[in-house]
Amino acid sequence: MGKLDNDNWLYPGDSLTSDNGNNEFKMQEDGKICIYWEGDCVWQNTEDQRDDIKGVHLQDDGNFVLYTHDDEAVWASDTSDHGDGVYLAVQDDGNVVLYNGEDDDAEAVWASNTCQE
Repeated sequence: MGKLDNDNWLYPGDSLTSDNGNNEFKMQEDGKICIYWEGDCVWQNTEDQRDDIKGVHLQDDGNFVLYTHDDEAVWASDTSDHGDGVYLAVQDDGNVVLYNGEDDDAEAVWASNTCQE
């Protein structure tokens, strides 16, 4: 699975892909965060395009936040109370999930709800 660990960034143009290659989580150049299933957009955080986006940060408090170059938060997963055990998983089934904890014992704290299977 494509995975983003705690306290890491995705910058415009970066993406993570599931192991089977069908599911892609992308920080786009137009400032949108999008999920693509087999090349078709199935989720986006907004319809607005922006040219001032720095990237999306999985913070050490567990919140997943989209920031401008001026460090203004413009979108968030609202998961800031989960701490530094949170990671983002791009799953083979089409879902993108923030998990808290270790692998088999991890608890889902946010999901895109884009399961395709």
